[in-house]
Amino acid sequence: MKYIKKALENRTPYYSKMIDDGIILNANESAFKTPKKIIDLLKKELDNIDLRRYPDTDNLYVRERIAKSYNIDIKNVTCGVGSDQLLDCIFRSLIDDEYILACNPTFSMYKEYASYTNGKFIDIDFLDGFSYDVKTIKESIIKYNPKLVIICSPNNPTGSIMERNDLIDIIKLTKGVVLLDEAYSEFYKSNYDLALTYDNVIVLKTFSKAYALAGIRLGYAISSYDLIDTLNVVKPPYNLSTISQIAAGIAIENKALYKDQIDEIVSLKDKLYNDLVDLGLNPSKSYSNFIFLKLSDKVYENLLKNKIYIRKLMYNNELWYRINTGTSEENSILINKIKEAL
Repeated sequence: MKYIKKALENRTPYYSKMIDDGIILNANESAFKTPKKIIDLLKKELDNIDLRRYPDTDNLYVRERIAKSYNIDIKNVTCGVGSDQLLDCIFRSLIDDEYILACNPTFSMYKEYASYTNGKFIDIDFLDGFSYDVKTIKESIIKYNPKLVIICSPNNPTGSIMERNDLIDIIKLTKGVVLLDEAYSEFYKSNYDLALTYDNVIVLKTFSKAYALAGIRLGYAISSYDLIDTLNVVKPPYNLSTISQIAAGIAIENKALYKDQIDEIVSLKDKLYNDLVDLGLNPSKSYSNFIFLKLSDKVYENLLKNKIYIRKLMYNNELWYRINTGTSEENSILINKIKEAL
């Protein structure tokens, strides 16, 4: 990369091979397809779309429906191309060579976006069992006065959650902004109201996981008017396609259609956890739609050989694996292939 700027000269482009064959459990996607009614409603809307025109740059259609779903003001909502674009907006609008506090391990893209803004990361390791070290988090907030504190709950990749009382304590202690990443909250519970109670909180959510709409790439933030305006300063115009806005609006208007799917995913995840324990493994307790654990290379290679794809991650110089909950049939095949290799 001959012309890349110096700050990025050691970086390589992000590539992710498209997998369309086998059992795909590596991206935390929904185990089930988008409900048929959602697709049918979207098809009806397609007849009325004029694709000659740019999409609504203010995303009013989907923001109105998100706001109505939460019974909040539309001015408390902004949308992005997945949560990723909003993360980029958060870092670009807030961070300029300042401290950022987050836990380890967590979503890897936080550090990527921080590096583009000269953000200085403070990593707080989890306690045994991947519970949040709230005491050390608080001590570090007092010591470093970070501009941004990131809490992912349920956390990717560990599945850990932070209790509401601890969240509130951290929010009150933080002089900067608290980002509460709730990409997986539909599988447990949400604390989105904290973004309306405290003016320094941003809650991030997405349609990619529980809503089974990863293909439309749409995420949203709930926050105070001031912080929403701050993010919108750097948000690109016309960032969301017309079709993605309509699909997300339909989904959240019909979120009751997802309840049974979500309940089944949680049930399948709990069974998968117990099946892994029965095999003598030690998975982390998860409140999301995935499980985090150590596996031997032999197990991983056997899964690959059988076209079962899980996510390999490095934590504390050791290989760990994150397994997305699949369907009942997929999970059964997964367990059999792990057992085969043990």
